Amino acid sequence: MGKLEDDVDVQSEESNIEPDTDALNNDAELTDIYRKVDWRIIPPMFFCYFLQFVDKVLINYANIMGLQQDLHMKGQDFSWMATAFFIGFAVAEFPQGWLLQKFPISKVLGLNVLCWGIVVCCSAAAQNFAAITALRTLLGCLEAIISPALIMTTSMWYTKRQSTSRYGIWYCGLGCGQIIGGLISFAAQHSPASSSLHSWRIMFLCVGAVNILAAIYVLTLFPDTVASATFLSPSQKATIHARLAFDQAGNGPRVFNPAALRETALDPAVWLLFLLTILIVIPSGVISTFSATLIRGFGYSPKQSALLNIPSGVVSILATLACTLFISSRRLARADAAELRNPPWYAQRCTAIALLLVPTIVGAGLMSFANHSQAAALAGIYLINTVVAPLALIYAFAGSNTQGCTKKVSVSALLAVAFGIANIIGPQTFQAKDAAGGYLPAKITVLAVNAASLVVVAALRVVYGMRNSRNARHRREGVQSEVETKALTDLTNPIFRYIY
Repeated sequence: MGKLEDDVDVQSEESNIEPDTDALNNDAELTDIYRKVDWRIIPPMFFCYFLQFVDKVLINYANIMGLQQDLHMKGQDFSWMATAFFIGFAVAEFPQGWLLQKFPISKVLGLNVLCWGIVVCCSAAAQNFAAITALRTLLGCLEAIISPALIMTTSMWYTKRQSTSRYGIWYCGLGCGQIIGGLISFAAQHSPASSSLHSWRIMFLCVGAVNILAAIYVLTLFPDTVASATFLSPSQKATIHARLAFDQAGNGPRVFNPAALRETALDPAVWLLFLLTILIVIPSGVISTFSATLIRGFGYSPKQSALLNIPSGVVSILATLACTLFISSRRLARADAAELRNPPWYAQRCTAIALLLVPTIVGAGLMSFANHSQAAALAGIYLINTVVAPLALIYAFAGSNTQGCTKKVSVSALLAVAFGIANIIGPQTFQAKDAAGGYLPAKITVLAVNAASLVVVAALRVVYGMRNSRNARHRREGVQSEVETKALTDLTNPIFRYIY
């Protein structure tokens, strides 16, 4: 592999600066560098992910605040409106991915946040089903940027081991969105009855305005690259580049590589991740869109339903932090790095995904079949929210197990398409004709897809394990890649090491 200080990315703007060799081997120095990075990079990523989830979940709360009545919806109109968002989301993924490869990530992200903030504000003025559906479709197109942009940004700054906990932290924006969304809904429902604006319209205006403020922050203060980070010294930037090069992490040069695009389309591991994303997100999408509706079906008022949905966010946050922080613990990281060994089975990401699916399956069973007990059904809705945590680990796979800018962008976009497809399927399992029976077919769907996820994650573990065994043999034999750096991908690099 060569010495660490010899592996600085030659494409980096800092390539003529020597890394701080003391920092490379000094835990205190590295801690200081990454503390600076964490405070400048993680909060805006967390806030962007939080806001885009709040934007999505607003429909969940608006539904119990009179949106359907105000816009004269009937039958499957609400489900189709929820679906329209994710149609736009899926369609826009690859155009957004192209923008990420051509332009600075922070500028593409910031402009999208600005535009979607304006769209959320405009949603408050919708007067019928057609208008709100058109706006939700446009919002989906704009928010398609979020996962690829944050995966690329995390990969740009952190090694594979470091990145898992960071994915978990910004991904907790989803759980916080559930909590804050419930509180926003509860507060908006206390608007004066004489107000010319209905409570759900006030909610859209307030959230849209916060999005616009967040966009200004991202556009002005979020660094485009490590090289452009004004809060780091040149030697600190070189240290980060050196660590990424040694770890075979980072995004690589921003050069379009057609071969990497073909590789993405033919890589079985990518399609297993794609399928796993669909299976995991279907129940997540159902709960995000319909949980407040299900809770209200237990006989609670709209205000009570908004508050009773808050524990769902708490479960999501706890599950995400528990798995990502444990996997990234310092003790396991050092044991893993000592001889490039894989972590013990109980600290592997695939194991974590499988374990997180167990309470989800239990929750789906309670929600579907515990009709005799309202408390048990409510507990089931809360437990299902553990299913959102595995998506953070899937994002970690996309960022850490792909090499090369083109493949990383295309895999991230493909997973976001899977996310959109799953959320198109999820709301459509809720049919108006099933309302009298408590939407039993939709609940059974949640149970079935989670069981299928266990099979897929097991297959993914086998694929990554076989590839690591092959590449470990190459390392022992002293094999080196002869592929040019700009064309290097995880499959063409014979010494690449996958995390699982």
